[in-house]
Amino acid sequence: MRPIAALILALVASSVIAQPSPPANAPRPPSPEQLQQAMQAQIEVQLAAAARPDTAERIAAFKRNLYEALLKKGFTQQQAVEITVATPLPGSAAFGR
Repeated sequence: MRPIAALILALVASSVIAQPSPPANAPRPPSPEQLQQAMQAQIEVQLAAAARPDTAERIAAFKRNLYEALLKKGFTQQQAVEITVATPLPGSAAFGR
């Protein structure tokens, strides 16, 4: 193998094998305490939104529309009630309702 070809091969191989170190200003992953604080803040925002009267009206409209749509599709009243009760609100599925 010619010296120049060997040098190129060595450079290519070393660049593939070498792992770049993260930049000095790279963000660190959040600590468990930071995650807990963020989750608590999110819950507080959700509770504040849920306490507003307009939120209750929107939830009622969603549930009523769902119930009526189920009846129109041929579900019995009992089935429609059970499905409506079991259906989480949009956006709340990740939180178990």
